[in-house]
Amino acid sequence: MIRFAKHGAPAGICSSAVLAPLALAVLITVSAVFGAGAARAVSDGTEVRSRAEAPWNSTLIIKGDGPLQERVTCGGALVTPRRVVTAAHCVSGMPLDELKRRIEVHVGARELSGDPGRTAQLTGVRAHPRYRLVPSPENPDSGTMSSATHDIAVLTLDRAVCEVPTLPVADEAARVNDPAVLYGHGLTGPSSRGDVLRRGTYRVRPTEECAEATPAVVDGESMMCGRGWQAEACLGDSGGPLVGYRSGRPELIGVFSFGMETAGEPCGTAGPNFFTEANAVHDWLVERLADPVEG
Repeated sequence: MIRFAKHGAPAGICSSAVLAPLALAVLITVSAVFGAGAARAVSDGTEVRSRAEAPWNSTLIIKGDGPLQERVTCGGALVTPRRVVTAAHCVSGMPLDELKRRIEVHVGARELSGDPGRTAQLTGVRAHPRYRLVPSPENPDSGTMSSATHDIAVLTLDRAVCEVPTLPVADEAARVNDPAVLYGHGLTGPSSRGDVLRRGTYRVRPTEECAEATPAVVDGESMMCGRGWQAEACLGDSGGPLVGYRSGRPELIGVFSFGMETAGEPCGTAGPNFFTEANAVHDWLVERLADPVEG
């Protein structure tokens, strides 16, 4: 069993983990970069005022020129100093060498235009072995309307990010009506880029209840559901952390996978959002986080 230090980091990787002073679409579609599947930000959420609120939030960005907020692809969470958890569909369909050339990870950025956070490169990617996209029964040829199962991946960074606390992974199932918060740098509207990190408040809802709102196939084994309060996930939020609180301390309870786009609705449409539940894949996550880190 992996042993966690004070802030969730495996003991021995960093000598200390202190709070740093202190995770929209690309103009080309993300599906064109990564293949099938949609990468969805927190539409109508509220801006995060302090970097200290979510220092472990991570943002996957396509390397290149131009403002960072125009190159956001997905979100994620730093769960150990060298490991980030995100959605598998954010990094599937492309060889590791290509991902290394095209993607970098920014940890702890609040306002991308003024504070890019800690930048790290990829050295490894492990998607859950049971991850797959599930075609829509109504429109099997639409990648955007596809759902997913076991939609989670672990990224290995080229350096340890020891300057910020990490986000512990929940080892208990989320309970119906528990409050939760989703973080993301995705679109805040049809064409509004997510420069400032935003938060959306959610309530955990029964997965079977939420499944009635979409024709998509919802995997009850690996997925959980949350409904936003005046906030919905949007393009660029895929892989973003759904954070619950146990005894007042944040923990990763889910990873955003898909929402009402599976019903053919536009970004920001009110309805359930679906997340890979951390507890449902906990054993696999623990094994991956305990894997030796090379490089």
